[in-house]
Amino acid sequence: MDDLNTVLARLEACVREGRYEPIETDAYEVKPIPASGNAWDSIHQSVCAFLNKKGGMVILGVKEEKAPNRRFVFTGYDGSNAENLKRIRSAFTDKDGNGLDLSEHINPTSQAFMGGHIAIVRVSALPDDKRFAYFKKVPYERQLDGDKDIPPQRIALQEERKEDLRHARELRPVVDTSLRDLNLNRINQYIQELNKGGEIETLKPTLEDAMPFLTRRSFLLPSGEASTMGMLVFGADPDRHLLQRCHLDGFIDSSTSVAEDKKTFRDNVLQLMEAGVGWTFRNIQTGVSIEAGGTRTYEYPEKLIRESINNALAHRDYSIVRPVQVTITNKRQIAIRNPGRFPPSLVFSREQPSRPVLRIFANPKPSNPRLADVLKVHDKWEGKGNGMADLTNYALRNAIDVPYYLFNSPEELSLVIPAGKVLDEGMDEWLGLFDKFISEHTAGNSLNDEQRTVLAYVIKSERENRIGRYTIALTPDNNHFKALERLEAWGLVSKHPESDPIHRVFVASEELLREDVSSELKDMFGDRYTALDSFYQAIVQLVYLADRYSIAGGLNAKRIYRLLSPSMMDEVRRVGEDEFYRKVRYRVQKLAPTKGAPPDADGWTSSPDKPLRVKGPANRPLFALNRTIGQGLF
Repeated sequence: MDDLNTVLARLEACVREGRYEPIETDAYEVKPIPASGNAWDSIHQSVCAFLNKKGGMVILGVKEEKAPNRRFVFTGYDGSNAENLKRIRSAFTDKDGNGLDLSEHINPTSQAFMGGHIAIVRVSALPDDKRFAYFKKVPYERQLDGDKDIPPQRIALQEERKEDLRHARELRPVVDTSLRDLNLNRINQYIQELNKGGEIETLKPTLEDAMPFLTRRSFLLPSGEASTMGMLVFGADPDRHLLQRCHLDGFIDSSTSVAEDKKTFRDNVLQLMEAGVGWTFRNIQTGVSIEAGGTRTYEYPEKLIRESINNALAHRDYSIVRPVQVTITNKRQIAIRNPGRFPPSLVFSREQPSRPVLRIFANPKPSNPRLADVLKVHDKWEGKGNGMADLTNYALRNAIDVPYYLFNSPEELSLVIPAGKVLDEGMDEWLGLFDKFISEHTAGNSLNDEQRTVLAYVIKSERENRIGRYTIALTPDNNHFKALERLEAWGLVSKHPESDPIHRVFVASEELLREDVSSELKDMFGDRYTALDSFYQAIVQLVYLADRYSIAGGLNAKRIYRLLSPSMMDEVRRVGEDEFYRKVRYRVQKLAPTKGAPPDADGWTSSPDKPLRVKGPANRPLFALNRTIGQGLF
């Protein structure tokens, strides 16, 4: 947003040059001073709209004229309307018609402009527990450069939200505390940040002078005790009063265990955020970006790390005396364990044995709304409720693999952010394995990169669901929805039968999830199929899928290796990629005919006692299913 001086300079240039340019935005409104008190309704509507959105300023004393040409004209403010200006603060009510005390949120002033004066009405947004403000029984909100009525559905949802806030855990008293347990320097630092956002609050020379401010803002309760929020933000010794609620533990999960593998931070919430983010950056893989001029790059997106750790501390349940824990597993994942749980309405859990679907819907409401307002002032929380949408957007940009949640207990959950990418080598090969099936559904159209990535996200989500991991449901907030709609039209994904228009859950085509085809192979080759060890069985199953769903009808050893690696990653890490590839190649060759056997008319070589047939160059042969094998010879 442009600052006020920039806006006024643009406005002055328009007035002097007799022209118009779009100066009004979602943060600024320009109006003349009305001739009568009743004509101030339009100003009140704009102030109401700013209160209910994200704040803004109304500039009074400049008129927009339409004829003979559209232009701004300076009309000025002379003080004769000072009483009308003051009365703006008392013009608004709540839903029930009760007057609102908005002295902290509306600050009307005047200042010099073009040899005269204009009035400026600075408006700061209402916190969640006070919304919405009404003017003449109507709540307005700012949308682009206009003021719009808030629809009834939004009003009903906000009233439910206010009821939840009456029981907010962040406002519970911290026993045996008082004003003296708060830090004056941190109080004044917060006031300075507030004033940068347009509020006017004087710095406090003593704690006693700060008491009215702290009480109004619920940092200090009427009982004289500090609230949990007050102690989290301003506590002089938070560890003494909050115990593990003001702790963040960092762990390095490695094969060795040394003292440096754990670090515990104890501090106010803002300082905990900085410490947790800094510790994480120091302990993850880094590199250097040539494209960005040699700047440092991180294994995970820098903004995502900050947002995830900040959100953990912003939204955790502060009634539970446990720390937030960040665990880094080198080159694999970051796990953030948090006291708290999701509201049941945000959890989609259909745990059918054959196909469990476990999803989490985004929660746009902060769990600790008062604390969230404080963190927003310090730029530690973006205020849009986009945390989960950002997680999935990073995944869909292939900056991370599919994130998921684990429910550690009824009172704790973990967010796991895997390194890598969604459309990785293994998933790219998996979609290639089904290229014939996909082509039949798309009428020969190839999937573009966005469609392949979205399809990979849905498939991987269901794979994670099978092992009890909750993935994030894709929603219109993620920048991918046209790709998802196209995949649905092709029948490659579909809505879960129990999803609804608000909570949509997408699942992949059952064919694309087929991994265990052992029953078909047993029917085809007899009971002796089960005598093979799991490694051999996995290879034959992949070749069976290629035989049925791929254009090539078979696989080479390199592709089999790439397809097997994701599901056998522990073995890959144990023996190394080169050795694992040699193991795959050796086993594939053992399942196929020996060299020298004559090929058939189509160029395939087969043997009655081998489950695979082979053709192609010796350095990269293609392996396919031998459907003529005799039962019992396998």
